[in-house]
Amino acid sequence: MAAVYSKMANQHKHPAGPWPIMVDEVLKVAKVGDKIVDVASGMGEPALTIAKALPDATVFSTDFSEDMVAKAGVAAADVPNMTASWMDVQDMKDFEDSSVDIVTCCYGYMFPEDKVKALQETRRILKDGGVLVATTWDNVDILKISRDIMTEVIGEAPPPPPLNPMSLSEPGLFESLIVEAGFDKSKIAQTTSSYPFDLGNERDFQFKFGTLLLRDKLDELDGWDVAEKAFWDNIDKYSEIDENGNRVMPSNTFRMTIVKK
Repeated sequence: MAAVYSKMANQHKHPAGPWPIMVDEVLKVAKVGDKIVDVASGMGEPALTIAKALPDATVFSTDFSEDMVAKAGVAAADVPNMTASWMDVQDMKDFEDSSVDIVTCCYGYMFPEDKVKALQETRRILKDGGVLVATTWDNVDILKISRDIMTEVIGEAPPPPPLNPMSLSEPGLFESLIVEAGFDKSKIAQTTSSYPFDLGNERDFQFKFGTLLLRDKLDELDGWDVAEKAFWDNIDKYSEIDENGNRVMPSNTFRMTIVKK
């Protein structure tokens, strides 16, 4: 499963994926000596790539999960300008008002209970002229196959998960929350990009990849046999076999939002 987790995370390194695109945007606006905070950094990206690209910047990798913070800390062991620390995006008390030049957040603002509060905190710590670079999901097919599987396992369509990756997928919603948090609507720019998830060419690995988000629930329900049949009954709707024989989910679309304070 460690290999599955690693492969899932590495999908975001795709040239059309969020990490390289976000880093490119940061490099466009960064100045020598900038202070950069990466929110919901997970195991340390895109903070790690940013820190390596901008050795004169001070980069903070932050996350609500202590386990993820520990992993980011290990990844940053030989990157002197990056620090990994625990932080609640709804209360970024470790950072003073108007003290940060750039905030980045890859797939993080979908999860706080109070999303406006999280964005208000982001605005509070940004300097005047500071920039927020954030990504949110518009479509991710692994969630659709997960829904198909759980429908078969429990006999009915499951409710949305409490921590819903698609909670900001409604057109205009994230922008409206940003404005509600106090940002100027005229300083918001958004683009979309799609990139593939490569599930490889081994059937067992493909199944583990496709059920990664369901592991605990399938263990609880002893639903693995039903889940495996449901996976293979439905996966062709969301994937294709590429020229190398790998199964690929091609239609994962995210929205990148850039906001200047």
